[in-house]
Amino acid sequence: APGSERTEVLNYLNNKGITATLHPNGFYYKIIKEGTGSKPAPCNIVSIQYTGKLVTDSIFDASPSNSFYTDRLGTLLPGLQLGVSLIGTGGNVLLFVPPTLGFGNQPYPNAINPIIPANSILIYDVTLSSMQ
Repeated sequence: APGSERTEVLNYLNNKGITATLHPNGFYYKIIKEGTGSKPAPCNIVSIQYTGKLVTDSIFDASPSNSFYTDRLGTLLPGLQLGVSLIGTGGNVLLFVPPTLGFGNQPYPNAINPIIPANSILIYDVTLSSMQ
């Protein structure tokens, strides 16, 4: 992620009093629980429980309550792929994803009804429930 985006995320973290680690790819993370076993690779099928929100604390997406979102890790947003690969099964991580590793400079799902404005920092709370 560009330096300006990393700075923007760091400013958010500092304002909220959150201590997180900078990943070499330019997002910040905080491992709450390491989890067990090996960590998933892009080819693995992962089942995750997650909440995604904006810096306004507005939730834009979440896995179904009492259920999981299951997909190949490599199909997730780059920031989620990289973040989930840091934990083992049962692990929990907070991810602070700059726009370049999220939805970028495009509003999502579209400009007419953007749930996520262009150039948004995304905050994910993710638990890796299982992987294959």
